[in-house]
Amino acid sequence: MEILKNFFVLEGLDGSGTTTQGKLLNEKITHSVFTHEPTNGKIGQLARQVLKNEYPTTPLALAHIFAADRSEHLFAKDGIVNQCQSGLKVICDRYFFSSVAYQSLEVDFDLVCQINNQFPLPQILFFIDTPVEVCLQRISSRNESEIFDKKNLQEKVLTNYLKILDRFQNQGMQIIKIDGTQTVEQILAEELQYLI
Repeated sequence: MEILKNFFVLEGLDGSGTTTQGKLLNEKITHSVFTHEPTNGKIGQLARQVLKNEYPTTPLALAHIFAADRSEHLFAKDGIVNQCQSGLKVICDRYFFSSVAYQSLEVDFDLVCQINNQFPLPQILFFIDTPVEVCLQRISSRNESEIFDKKNLQEKVLTNYLKILDRFQNQGMQIIKIDGTQTVEQILAEELQYLI
């Protein structure tokens, strides 16, 4: 898998703070754009419906829905690849590492990796390592829940994240683990060391 220069990804459990950090990084960095997965496109909206249990489907179908959304996100005319190649820094809240961590709860780990193996790796992957209990506490203050927002599932997701990070340890991208129990400002300062 090739490395896509100027592409930076934030990963972590639900409630770890990836969205907050992505938006803050975008404010601090010049010539950058913030994006997220699932996207706001038609396929991404379908993925969100499944996550909210509004459109039940099979786990394997969901893995393919996320991959289809990601393919469009990357390779569409105004997608991530073209933005990065034009010199913009693209900061993405979640990427295929999330797919592997979450979808492989019910689909074979290697199969989910295979479904996503045509996608480039980011230049830097920030993994905000936040304890499950802290994440669940943050999630409980939201007004909506998703199908994966349970302690036993989040513990398995964390195990899968650590497995996927280990698998990609020597693939050329930089993996930065950050203590998610720090303040928002401390986490941001740590990320900025690598981006400015």
